[in-house]
Amino acid sequence: MTERSLTVCNFVTVDGRYEDDDHDIASFFTHQHPDYAGADDFDHYATSLLRRSDVVLLSGKRSTLGNLGYWTSVLDDPDATDIRSQFAQLFRDVSKVVVSDTITAEDLLPYANARIVRRADARAEVARLKAEEGLGILVLLGRILWNDLMSAGLVDELHLVTFPLIAGSGVPLFDRRPEVALKLLETQTWIASGNVLMRWRVDPVA
Repeated sequence: MTERSLTVCNFVTVDGRYEDDDHDIASFFTHQHPDYAGADDFDHYATSLLRRSDVVLLSGKRSTLGNLGYWTSVLDDPDATDIRSQFAQLFRDVSKVVVSDTITAEDLLPYANARIVRRADARAEVARLKAEEGLGILVLLGRILWNDLMSAGLVDELHLVTFPLIAGSGVPLFDRRPEVALKLLETQTWIASGNVLMRWRVDPVA
């Protein structure tokens, strides 16, 4: 039986930032080039990854509830783009594993197909999920979680989409150097948005 693959997909600024000092990303777009306004290449790419996955890993109470609440609201938004509506529907239906020590079952009651795993059990649970038959396992955002899973040798591919933005300050994408080696599998450039994809295979250091 082939092990399920765990893919991390994250966007990052040109200077390697994950979010700003207030743990948000809105400020990054203050100086976005006007030619890129409204481009939705990243939405299309993230949706394509979600279609090939049947488990999504989320982490942290603030991040999880923010994402769940936002994508639930998109389902009822008549002004949402078609691709964001598609993502929202897939996100609603996919199995969601939430890694957190502070989130509660009551917090997740409004959302379908979501369950909690405590942080101390995350590595073992992810290893168990990878050993099961199924589609892929996807991590969107969740920097602290996937940094830890990468250090544990549980991440198979890292998809970094560099946005044409300079943060200047904020939270770095990596909190330390994991014991892994990266092999480039693919690059892709989207002219409409200025986004550049680098898809890496994540191998343990020999």
